[in-house]
Amino acid sequence: MLNDETKEILFAECKWQSKKVDIKVIERLREKSKLVDWNNDIRKEHFAVFSKSGFTKSCLDHCKKEGIKTFDLKDMDRIFE
Repeated sequence: MLNDETKEILFAECKWQSKKVDIKVIERLREKSKLVDWNNDIRKEHFAVFSKSGFTKSCLDHCKKEGIKTFDLKDMDRIFE
Protein backbone atom coordinates (compact mmCIF):
# COMPACT_ATOMS: atom_id res chain seq x y z
CA MET A 1 0.00 0.00 0.00
CA LEU A 2 1.34 3.42 -0.92
CA ASN A 3 0.52 6.92 0.25
CA ASP A 4 1.94 9.44 -2.21
CA GLU A 5 1.20 12.43 0.01
CA THR A 6 3.08 11.24 3.07
CA LYS A 7 5.52 8.97 1.17
CA GLU A 8 4.55 6.01 3.36
CA ILE A 9 4.60 2.41 2.20
CA LEU A 10 3.34 -0.80 3.79
CA PHE A 11 5.07 -4.12 3.18
CA ALA A 12 3.07 -7.13 4.37
CA GLU A 13 3.42 -10.89 4.33
CA CYS A 14 0.72 -13.50 4.90
CA LYS A 15 1.70 -17.02 5.98
CA TRP A 16 -1.10 -19.57 5.89
CA GLN A 17 0.80 -22.61 7.11
CA SER A 18 0.86 -24.94 10.11
CA LYS A 19 4.15 -23.75 11.58
CA LYS A 20 4.80 -20.55 13.47
CA VAL A 21 6.44 -17.64 11.68
CA ASP A 22 10.06 -17.06 12.66
CA ILE A 23 12.55 -14.22 12.18
CA LYS A 24 13.60 -15.58 8.77
CA VAL A 25 10.23 -14.49 7.34
CA ILE A 26 10.79 -10.96 8.66
CA GLU A 27 14.32 -10.84 7.23
CA ARG A 28 13.07 -11.98 3.80
CA LEU A 29 10.29 -9.36 3.85
CA ARG A 30 12.83 -6.63 4.60
CA GLU A 31 15.03 -7.87 1.75
CA LYS A 32 12.05 -7.87 -0.64
CA SER A 33 11.21 -4.30 0.40
CA LYS A 34 14.57 -3.16 -0.98
CA LEU A 35 13.45 -4.27 -4.46
CA VAL A 36 10.64 -1.69 -4.54
CA ASP A 37 11.91 1.41 -6.31
CA TRP A 38 9.65 4.15 -4.93
CA ASN A 39 10.88 7.23 -3.05
CA ASN A 40 13.69 5.14 -1.59
CA ASP A 41 15.51 8.03 0.08
CA ILE A 42 12.52 9.66 1.74
CA ARG A 43 9.82 7.03 2.24
CA LYS A 44 8.61 5.87 5.62
CA GLU A 45 8.34 2.08 5.68
CA HIS A 46 5.81 0.06 7.67
CA PHE A 47 5.84 -3.73 7.99
CA ALA A 48 3.12 -6.23 8.93
CA VAL A 49 2.98 -10.01 9.04
CA PHE A 50 -0.18 -12.14 9.19
CA SER A 51 0.08 -15.75 10.39
CA LYS A 52 -2.42 -18.58 10.65
CA SER A 53 -0.34 -20.37 13.28
CA GLY A 54 1.19 -17.52 15.22
CA PHE A 55 4.79 -16.50 15.78
CA THR A 56 7.83 -17.81 17.62
CA LYS A 57 8.69 -15.92 20.81
CA SER A 58 11.95 -14.66 19.32
CA CYS A 59 10.06 -13.40 16.26
CA LEU A 60 7.52 -11.56 18.43
CA ASP A 61 10.30 -10.02 20.50
CA HIS A 62 12.11 -8.89 17.34
CA CYS A 63 8.95 -7.46 15.77
CA LYS A 64 8.07 -5.55 18.92
CA LYS A 65 11.56 -4.06 19.07
CA GLU A 66 11.47 -3.12 15.35
CA GLY A 67 7.87 -1.83 15.31
CA ILE A 68 6.64 -4.56 12.96
CA LYS A 69 2.93 -5.34 13.34
CA THR A 70 1.98 -9.00 13.82
CA PHE A 71 -1.47 -10.52 13.45
CA ASP A 72 -2.53 -14.09 14.19
CA LEU A 73 -5.97 -15.72 13.81
CA LYS A 74 -7.14 -14.45 17.20
CA ASP A 75 -6.23 -10.89 16.21
CA MET A 76 -8.06 -11.24 12.90
CA ASP A 77 -11.15 -12.65 14.65
CA ARG A 78 -11.24 -9.60 16.96
CA ILE A 79 -10.73 -7.17 14.08
CA PHE A 80 -13.42 -8.67 11.84
CA GLU A 81 -16.12 -9.45 14.43
